[in-house]
Amino acid sequence: MIKLLWIATLSVVAGLASAHEDAPMPAQHAGVVTEAASGNNAELSAAGGMLMVYLRNHDGVDIASQGATAEVTVLSGGKKQVLALQPSGGNSLMAAEAFSAVAGSKAMLKLTLPGQNAEHYRFVLP
Repeated sequence: MIKLLWIATLSVVAGLASAHEDAPMPAQHAGVVTEAASGNNAELSAAGGMLMVYLRNHDGVDIASQGATAEVTVLSGGKKQVLALQPSGGNSLMAAEAFSAVAGSKAMLKLTLPGQNAEHYRFVLP
């Protein structure tokens, strides 16, 4: 009987653990949000014809972009563009170059924050 109770308890605990799945936070700038292995979130937005990236940590707190280096690779219509991103204040980075992307385009962001290792984020544009 004790063994059966122990198995039932483990089953409940395992179910609770698997029920808590982390998902990227909702977009705040009409973009697509994804999460790196570190738990940091990046939102890629092409709103207004500008390619912007917004950074937040796992708790939703803005991450300062000052001193960060980043580039985004956009794959669209069989073409590949590599765009350098520059800090643009607060938690954002901006591409200075023109870009071309359509719905379904894929993008990969390589981001290095000051004093940290590079992180990679993958996006599919809506």
